[in-house]
Amino acid sequence: MSSILISFDPEIHSFGDSRYAVSSTEMKISIVLVLCGLTLALAASRSKRAAYDLPDGAELLVGGVRTTFVCSTDGYYADIDNNCQIFHVCHTVVHPDGTSEMLQWSFLCGNQTVFNQFSFTCAYPEDSVPCGSARDFFYLNANIGAGPNVPFHNEQDVARAAAVTPGRAAQAIFRPVAQPQARPPPRPFRG
Repeated sequence: MSSILISFDPEIHSFGDSRYAVSSTEMKISIVLVLCGLTLALAASRSKRAAYDLPDGAELLVGGVRTTFVCSTDGYYADIDNNCQIFHVCHTVVHPDGTSEMLQWSFLCGNQTVFNQFSFTCAYPEDSVPCGSARDFFYLNANIGAGPNVPFHNEQDVARAAAVTPGRAAQAIFRPVAQPQARPPPRPFRG
């Protein structure tokens, strides 16, 4: 029959059966190991966001999500296969060992908006480059981070976008000229 330890020894934390006594140092080491394990498990589970990890209900806005887009270079890209209602941010990461990896994050534009490849924003379709023409503006990603003296859009880019954007084409054709207004004569000073 086993003996039962009734007294409490500060060096041995044990109540009850003395065969299972754990020292203070062993307890501290066990706690540290458990905390390290939890930290690693949590860090691994949220270290990388998967492409097409969209909010719940995205299929209600987009329909069946087609997962065909693959990043090739850094930048912001409209997803043409999903009617530009989804866009992707692509970024190359170089790891300490010298290997590189292309990361891709996918985002959903708000209800009734699409990704405008010209402005890199979600906008109403009538104010956006048509989705079918988005690929023609992928080259604008090269202007990101080009430096403070490089304009993001030049006049040719703006004219090209205005020609295909439904809401902008009509504005480019008709621009009312401001008429100078006659100034009324000054009133005499009455003091």
